[in-house]
Amino acid sequence: MSAIGLMMKMMSLVGQGISRKLDQMTMDPRAVQEELLLALLEENKDTEYGRSHGFSEIHSIEEYQKRIPLGEYDDFAPYIERMVKGEDNVLVKEHIQHYNKTSGTLGLPKYIPLSQKQISICGKYHALHANGVISSQIGYGWNDGKGINLAEGRAEVLESGATYGSASSVAVKGGPFKNMSSKIYTSPLEAKQPEPGVITRYIHARFALCERNVTYISATFSSIILEMFTYIEHNHEMLVRDIAAGTIDESVDLPDGVRASLMKQIRPDPRRASELEEAFSKGFDTPWAKRIWKKLQYIYCAGGANFAPYTGKLKSHILGEDVHVFYFGVSASEGFFSTVYKMDEPESVLAPDGCFMEFIDTEDDSERCLTMDQLEEGRRYELVITNYGGLYRYKMHDIFLVTGFYNKTPLIEFQNRAGYAANIRGEKTSEAAVRHAVQETEKILRLDIADFSIYADSDAEPPTYVMFLEINKRPDDMTNDRIRECLQEQLILSNRGLEKHFGEGHLAPIKLITLQRETYMLYRDVMIMKGTSASQLKPINVIRNEFQRKFMFALDEEKEKEKA
Repeated sequence: MSAIGLMMKMMSLVGQGISRKLDQMTMDPRAVQEELLLALLEENKDTEYGRSHGFSEIHSIEEYQKRIPLGEYDDFAPYIERMVKGEDNVLVKEHIQHYNKTSGTLGLPKYIPLSQKQISICGKYHALHANGVISSQIGYGWNDGKGINLAEGRAEVLESGATYGSASSVAVKGGPFKNMSSKIYTSPLEAKQPEPGVITRYIHARFALCERNVTYISATFSSIILEMFTYIEHNHEMLVRDIAAGTIDESVDLPDGVRASLMKQIRPDPRRASELEEAFSKGFDTPWAKRIWKKLQYIYCAGGANFAPYTGKLKSHILGEDVHVFYFGVSASEGFFSTVYKMDEPESVLAPDGCFMEFIDTEDDSERCLTMDQLEEGRRYELVITNYGGLYRYKMHDIFLVTGFYNKTPLIEFQNRAGYAANIRGEKTSEAAVRHAVQETEKILRLDIADFSIYADSDAEPPTYVMFLEINKRPDDMTNDRIRECLQEQLILSNRGLEKHFGEGHLAPIKLITLQRETYMLYRDVMIMKGTSASQLKPINVIRNEFQRKFMFALDEEKEKEKA
């Protein structure tokens, strides 16, 4: 085993010790949570927020819930604006050195204070605990190979000296591997810390394909891993030519400086190119990842119901049964919430030391907040957090399903954001219902759907749903009318409230718009050009803002012009 492999094995052993401590905490999560909360209040009692809300007078969870109101980002924004300018002791005692930039899917990006304690918690679970769980279940062989790490991010420096960027920009810049990145991961710095607007898809794929000894792949979301494989499939001939000749194809759009820097790092490798050409010659109709990387053992990414379609395609079309999936658990710019305890399971156990967490039963209109020990299996809850960065009783608007228990601590699976994908006539169609309808339509009609979006068009008369589908493959005789009919049938089965609305004409039949290949890749490219980190870009299964709406409908208008 190499020196790097031995180091990774040692980290796995440390991680297994962390896993044992997690076992202990999950036996009495409320005690851990109350201790965490009271420590946070004690530490921050002399801040402006702590003094005005009487932190020093709070001695229990119940007192905290009575005294501190539930909050949204706008409630904390005036405090955060002052912190961003360099003012201390506003929300927290700690001097904040980095602010996480949210993806801005629902509006303008936010500034989320990131504390050193949260960085430590994330590192403990994402790196050490994860390594320990993986090694305990599949052995240590993967430690002696390289990983394809698709995380990337670059932070800007604010006037105060603090940095501002995606959460992944902190992980990319620092962490235990910062001086050994090239020995552990395939992607060069030009892909991991890209210049603004640079599309890194080619760089990640090219350098990954050059490496034979890949044992795992990691990314924030499974959709990002699927996109890398899709790019390789569509461009494998160009990639093989470049690897053989030691060149970068002229069609790859890169700034001159980035191209020149990459050219210094690559050499012709006709032997590897020949191996890849033989592997690709067998086609892509059956799982093919292990033809490229024979030692590939697992992928590591966020799970949950909203990513299930992408993870499913990876397993069935690309990875096969021999490659495991290890999920991140649930975390966000605002905090760390849960961690996974075994391979191939999307459910995760709440981390009692991640941050202080409360839960609102989605079927309880009173917004009464429960603690971990009060949750019930089979029910859905909205998450409320108090974190290490100064967000107190902050409504995340994320919905979790409790799937069971690990010791005495709930197991959860992320479901969706609070609210509905569509609610034009009171029909309350959830994102999960839309996702299920698309998956069932794909199965029934033997389609291969790359991605999808739904838009609730309330301006139409009568109003209706617009479904956008990017379809990779379909039977030769399959018409758009048949797909539209099946989608509507499956939507009704997923939400019986729709049957009356469609039947009585309150909603017009859904409209189907099929998109050209790589439309969703194009959307990601546009967002990256606008400054969004590639690691933050989630699928847009629900069109929620004006930019997304204009982007999708503009493509349809262009297609109509071409027909004319």
